[in-house]
Amino acid sequence: MAEIVIEAEPREVGSSNTARRLRREEKLPAVVYGGDKGSHAIVLSPREIISILTSESGQNTIFKLKVAGGSEDNVMIFDVQIDPITHRLIHADLVRIALDVEIEVSVPLQLSGEALGVTEDGGVLDHSLRELVVSCLPTDIPESIDVDVSELQMNQSIKVEDLAVPPSVTVVTPPDSSVASVVPPVSEADLEADLGLEGEEIEGEELAEDAEEAPEKEGEATEAEETEDEPAPEELEEARALAKALDGGSASSREANADANADANAGTTEPPRDALEAA
Repeated sequence: MAEIVIEAEPREVGSSNTARRLRREEKLPAVVYGGDKGSHAIVLSPREIISILTSESGQNTIFKLKVAGGSEDNVMIFDVQIDPITHRLIHADLVRIALDVEIEVSVPLQLSGEALGVTEDGGVLDHSLRELVVSCLPTDIPESIDVDVSELQMNQSIKVEDLAVPPSVTVVTPPDSSVASVVPPVSEADLEADLGLEGEEIEGEELAEDAEEAPEKEGEATEAEETEDEPAPEELEEARALAKALDGGSASSREANADANADANAGTTEPPRDALEAA
């Protein structure tokens, strides 16, 4: 895989108005820290960070950061902030990585095949563990780990200890953790019993009638409000891809990266949270 190089510019930490101005100019405020160097505020291209987050290796991607007038560092994305309304990227934290020191990261688990317990016995496949915490050198991080469920029968499960991982990778997740299993389907009666709904009737028809009787003008007004600040199609697609890439436990990966690099770079501390928000 070709080396990824991202160029950045230094910036002075200012007010939130300064950060908003940068975003209007399609620039992304960020910070980089870790190693034997201090924390530095920088400006990046948001599209380059989104391209990394939506790649196969996602947040585990190692890339070269070149800051104008400064040095080059190998870094990973430690954290990102997303606007809850527009779903746009508004800030990024990058952490320097030592390539010769093992770190802990979360790697996606990808299921493949159709379980026999599903196709022959009508069971339901339960994918209970979607990421595996591993320890390895940054250059040995797998993009994903494949899990073949084709031989899985009813009431059988695949555990972490059953997974085939590269020899350069050490699994940190407990070996008895269940990854996937085939379970009998739950009947509607059992579901109602579990939820305590036996003997109760859900007045769905009445709710539907109430919805139909809502004033037409009110519906039209709502539609107008929804389309008032509608983003461009390419921005909408970008936001969807970013949300999908960050879905499913990226926080665990961030915490693992932070712990490993704290050990590798003793004496280095993460900038205070309030300092990052001000940045």
